[in-house]
Amino acid sequence: MSEETSEQRVIWSELFIDLIWVFAIAQLASLLAAGQGLALLLLVPVWWGWVGVTVYSNAAGQKIDIVGGRLTLFGVAAAGLGVAVAIPQAYDGRGLMFGLAYLALRLVLWLAMRPLHFYGGAKLDPFTVGLFLAAPLFVLGGLLPDGWRVAVWTLAALVEIGSPALMRGATGTLTFETAHLPERFGLFIIIAIGETVVALGTQLSAGDVTAGALGLMALAFVMICALWWTYFHFGASAMHHSLRTTKLQGRIVRQVFAYAHLAYVVGILCIAVGLKKLVLHPLDAPHSMPELLLAPGVAIFLAGFAYSRWRMFGAPTLFRSAGVVACALLGLAAPLLPLVVTAVLCTVVLIALNGLEYFWVTTERPLLLVWKPA
Repeated sequence: MSEETSEQRVIWSELFIDLIWVFAIAQLASLLAAGQGLALLLLVPVWWGWVGVTVYSNAAGQKIDIVGGRLTLFGVAAAGLGVAVAIPQAYDGRGLMFGLAYLALRLVLWLAMRPLHFYGGAKLDPFTVGLFLAAPLFVLGGLLPDGWRVAVWTLAALVEIGSPALMRGATGTLTFETAHLPERFGLFIIIAIGETVVALGTQLSAGDVTAGALGLMALAFVMICALWWTYFHFGASAMHHSLRTTKLQGRIVRQVFAYAHLAYVVGILCIAVGLKKLVLHPLDAPHSMPELLLAPGVAIFLAGFAYSRWRMFGAPTLFRSAGVVACALLGLAAPLLPLVVTAVLCTVVLIALNGLEYFWVTTERPLLLVWKPA
């Protein structure tokens, strides 16, 4: 990739297959809204499959836009569609379908990556581990009943999450095309934020259009815009700069893109469910897990930035870390508060955070870190 004379950009076929992950995220949000907290376990293979196809596209470079590259993307998308279709009943009658579809996705990616020699002479890489260890565990889990299925799938998820870190020797020296990767991950954040809009709009359109409903819509949309601003105004450019200037691109891709973005997506999914419940019961104190997800979702979203800033700058930034603490405390108090109060306070935290950062950066003040980097 380093020999390319022009920047690699996202192509139409990549945007096309992202529709599969739009569907998968919607399926996960619906499952989570129904009270199935284990939906977040299913997010791991969904996320790692998307990360895999994104790394493949980045490694293939211009070859991704020829017939072979497009067919590979379509093959991954077909398997991903099987994964997404199985999600609602993954813990019931479609567990095996979920596992087999994920195995097929991993097989297509592994076959596509082999000719690229992306990992050099490494005997093990995340694609190999994903195909020969994690995916078979998902298949095995699909054959097992309830508790055993959860246990085996948890192990499979830990394998997927842990393999890039455990094999950092094979991934730390990799080089990536630095325009393509941030753009792809930013697009997935758009997919996740889009689910908040869908969850909000679907719930609002099912009821009467009253002054109260319009007020809730305005409040929720301001929060959604603040989420977008938090990521794209300063966050995305900082990550792009870090990837472009570091000598260890593999470390940044692993920590800042693969891991931190998983936290962003988890947080946004929780927020989407929380906003849906807000529309249903704005004046009630939450009594169920889905109704309690709003403040923790914002805290997890901001915690992803605290982690990514730590990996990029050597320490978390003060403002975003303070936002994590504020929303975590709000999450503890949420059972005592009407949902609309929690939503207002979360929105205030996000707006205050973005306002402070904007003032701090535009007045060219030094970056405030939680501790001094070593």
